[in-house]
Amino acid sequence: MTRWHRRRTVLVAVAVLGVLAVGTGVVLTGYPEPGPAGSTAVAPAHPRPVLPGGEEKSALTDAAAGAVAPGFAADGGRVAALPPDRPSGPGLPVGTVQRSLVRTAQLSVEVADPAASSRQVRTAAAAANGLVTEEQSSDTGSWVVLRVPAESLERLIDDIAAVGRVVGRSTQVLDATEEVVDLDARVTSQQASVARVRGLLAQAASIGDVVAIESELSRREADLDSLTSRLEALREQVALSTLTVDLRATGTPPAADPAPPGFRDGLASGLAGLRTLGSAALAVVGFVLPFLPVLAVLGGMAWLARRIVRARRTPAAAGAGGRSGPGSEGES
Repeated sequence: MTRWHRRRTVLVAVAVLGVLAVGTGVVLTGYPEPGPAGSTAVAPAHPRPVLPGGEEKSALTDAAAGAVAPGFAADGGRVAALPPDRPSGPGLPVGTVQRSLVRTAQLSVEVADPAASSRQVRTAAAAANGLVTEEQSSDTGSWVVLRVPAESLERLIDDIAAVGRVVGRSTQVLDATEEVVDLDARVTSQQASVARVRGLLAQAASIGDVVAIESELSRREADLDSLTSRLEALREQVALSTLTVDLRATGTPPAADPAPPGFRDGLASGLAGLRTLGSAALAVVGFVLPFLPVLAVLGGMAWLARRIVRARRTPAAAGAGGRSGPGSEGES
């Protein structure tokens, strides 16, 4: 047993030494001989291309050196360019969405003749493919609401501003991109849903299935129509901007903000409420008054009928009481 243990120990030691020798040889073969300065360089994982003349060039070295044109070495020699992994030119951005903006603007202009300026505003709106949706005119000015294409809004504002002296100008922009994208996706999904239900309706085999599927189809088509209407209205707001033009006559003061209500205003409101309450009470009395004679006649007839009934019951009750008095005592 002792010899066997010694042999096994020797075999294990030889195997360990063999493994260590193989590993050391593999590690040493990966390193080149030391250079003149005694430094050790690690071999690259991928060999660099060797140029004519025995010089090695590295793409990373050239890039670090900078200002080296593609296809040329650092010393001016031309080298064969390696094919790139992907195109170097800029591409279109991924997921690009066109912004949907709702624009509104207000413009206040002081003019000498509001009526003539109003005609000029309508003419300018027609030239910009716009339309007038609302207009109010008075001796002191005009008020016009226009709907114009979004791309013509700024040009139309400049044209109207040239009519007189601009005293106020403001613009608001509302980003409706998210709502438009959401509605568009919901419309597409609802259209696919309606198409699926119509396919089921074509395959229905019984009257019950047809009735149930038609009811579901009607509901989904109504939802689709609602979504489509909302999407069209929103796209119309994006396509057509709203411009409100206030034309004021020269020398007309701007409209002042109303003063806050005070004691007199409260007293006047109370009196007005009291008058309203009195008018309502008089209206009720006037409505009931024609019915009073009729109610009086009906009440009198009811009272008379009650008196007659009482008068008939009283003698009968008295006679019955007289008969039952003495006679009844004698019999008892």
